[in-house]
Amino acid sequence: MIDVERIVEKGIKTAEGLGASEAEIHVVENSSVSIVATRRGIESVGRRSLLTVDVRVSLGKRVTVQGAVVSSEKDVLDLIERAVSIVKVVPEDPNWVSLPRNCGYTPTSGIVDNKVKNMDTEYYKSLIVDVLQKPGHIDKRAFASEVSVEAGTLRRWIGNSYTSSAMTYEKTSFFFGVAVKAVEEGYEGSYHSFYLAPTLKEFDPDHLVEKSTTLAVASLRAKPIDTGRYTVVLAPRVLAAVLRALLVPAIRADQVQKNRSPLAKKLFDKIFAESITIVDDGAAPNMIGSAPFDDEGIPTKRKTVVDKGALLTYLYDTYTAYIDNQESTGNAFRAGLGVPPAPNASNMIVIPGTDPLETIIRDVKDVIVVHATIGEWLSNPVNGNLGATITNAIYYKNGESVQAVKGVALSGNIYSMLAEDLVTLSREVELVGNMLVPSVCIRNVSIAGR
Repeated sequence: MIDVERIVEKGIKTAEGLGASEAEIHVVENSSVSIVATRRGIESVGRRSLLTVDVRVSLGKRVTVQGAVVSSEKDVLDLIERAVSIVKVVPEDPNWVSLPRNCGYTPTSGIVDNKVKNMDTEYYKSLIVDVLQKPGHIDKRAFASEVSVEAGTLRRWIGNSYTSSAMTYEKTSFFFGVAVKAVEEGYEGSYHSFYLAPTLKEFDPDHLVEKSTTLAVASLRAKPIDTGRYTVVLAPRVLAAVLRALLVPAIRADQVQKNRSPLAKKLFDKIFAESITIVDDGAAPNMIGSAPFDDEGIPTKRKTVVDKGALLTYLYDTYTAYIDNQESTGNAFRAGLGVPPAPNASNMIVIPGTDPLETIIRDVKDVIVVHATIGEWLSNPVNGNLGATITNAIYYKNGESVQAVKGVALSGNIYSMLAEDLVTLSREVELVGNMLVPSVCIRNVSIAGR
């Protein structure tokens, strides 16, 4: 068993002793249990435990990050030695200034759940077996095609040449997904719901099953509609996917600095309608992106990114903050082993509207409610153009469902969809991964159908 706090402090001194100007040791211990079941029953149960280390060292303007899975102190010291030998020969980075010098903690709550931490496989098996039966009880045409659970605990340590000791925190994560299919007279519909959060506080399996079953059944006779421009409501899951694909890359400082963002040089400009306010909160209770500090030790914080339609800030890590003569916003994230930290969204919260979704659907009179799409991740964040294929949608007229829709392409530009084409936002919000968002009603959306 590695004494992580000791090896972080020893590793920094070792790297400096080998000639590094600065050193940073980042350690993550991940333990998890996962269970997957189909209508045949439980198919797999797996446990995993992994200890990974990233070493970032600088020598003047030269810098490198090296990472590895480790099992002993020797593995860590070997990784440090390799990193120092590599940094001596890599090209200089003219933008490099320093490792973070203002590390610290933000008070957080709702990121550890002891029930999740215990990883009780019998409880999860019982939950899954119960859920497998429920769609058929709600509607005889429906069945659960897959139910999955993953529960885990993450422990993170980080220290660098400017911290007096290793910083650390612990958080849990819980994922539950249920996919439901409905079959009738040769027709088939499906829908998948999920919950992802650090705790079980807002976990409602009955609601997830009911939602999946209802939408699977409603989609039984789904078909394309005519090509045209429509008023649509993007459900929270779809809005979250659109923001993740188009807005998040555009507000990352690294993308702005590389001229890969349409929001470059647009601070304090109106980019959306006045009804749009978006917050990034790295310490929000029971949200999966929350932590006391980011992946390089900077305290997380709540910051307003878009206020009444105006862009107020980009998201920074330490490296990009130095380039713009700013402070890090506490948004450094590591995408993988040996990858330098880069800015990204922590938890994105869209402030909701005041109208119930039911009222919006009734008042608009002719509207397509889009519950799920695929392919939005291939949209273009450089210009804001959205492209996605609708897999689950319902067409309403005068508040009444008239047709299920699938297999049509939805397109538009996020900077017009959420500006001049925005109708309203719903009062209800939904937790979708690291986003807490309402439904949004948009006019003049292009749909390519039959």
